[in-house]
Amino acid sequence: LEGHWAGLALPATQPESPEQQVELHTAAPIEQLNRVGMAISMPPANFETNPKILRQLEAKRAMIETGEGVDWATGEALAFGTLLLDGHRVRLSGEDVQRGTFSQRHAVLVDQTNQNEYVPLNNIDSAQAKIEIYNSLLSEVGVLGFEYGYSLDTPHGTVVWEAQFGDFANGAQAIIDQFITSGERKWLRMTGLVMLLPHGYEGQGPEHSSARIERYLQLCAERNMWVCNLTTPANYFHALRRQLHRNFRKPLILFTPKSILRDKLAVSPLSAMAEGSRFQFVLPEIDAIAPAEKVRRVILCSGKVYYDLLRERR
Repeated sequence: LEGHWAGLALPATQPESPEQQVELHTAAPIEQLNRVGMAISMPPANFETNPKILRQLEAKRAMIETGEGVDWATGEALAFGTLLLDGHRVRLSGEDVQRGTFSQRHAVLVDQTNQNEYVPLNNIDSAQAKIEIYNSLLSEVGVLGFEYGYSLDTPHGTVVWEAQFGDFANGAQAIIDQFITSGERKWLRMTGLVMLLPHGYEGQGPEHSSARIERYLQLCAERNMWVCNLTTPANYFHALRRQLHRNFRKPLILFTPKSILRDKLAVSPLSAMAEGSRFQFVLPEIDAIAPAEKVRRVILCSGKVYYDLLRERR
């Protein structure tokens, strides 16, 4: 832990249980959230934005102004933006990351008349750190290998690789097996690399459906990485920020959604990301089904499954 890694701790010296880790302060001041929200939802003057994207930006601005209904992509942008304001660089690469495979991100806007590009997250404050967002070619092993190497030299920045579809990570198995899951033990190197793997059976065919959750769970041993299938935008926000708020680094494998990117139920209030909030290992039921003393069975689930069950029950 020398050079860029000076000041960080060895994972073995850190608290083991979730209860011991809840004191991580991953929330952001509400003023900071509002600043980021306004920056990502307002293109510059005299910039010809695609009308469809303009409607999305207006919807984002309404989320920030009302403090309600923050969706997945906006929660992600708020996490990146607040990290940038805190001085942490962010790097995002993958086959369609600027737009987002499901047209949800639009982190790079393109002027419809002159093709000039504008990155809202780089225009929050003159003193902020910068985000780099690169669309990559179809070479998962090469690109993920590069980002893994980049993360070894950037412990105080967020380095993210997103597969266009979660299955596409199969082209990078050598990097995942040889370095990301085992590098701490094998090579004595930590990494805080984040992998975003879109997951879900939404009728797009066998190669575009499963990110193979079971395979990553089988690769878990001796607390080598975090594997998450998150349910709310707020928990996604906290998961991204806690990568840099701990004093050690671990890879984070996130199974990101498809259909619930726009699910009206899959939203969070802005207050769930503001001061007083934190990452939640267990989310409580949101409906009053029965008095607690009458409950006989509790079903634990996550992600899309929860919203499917909730909608069916209602």
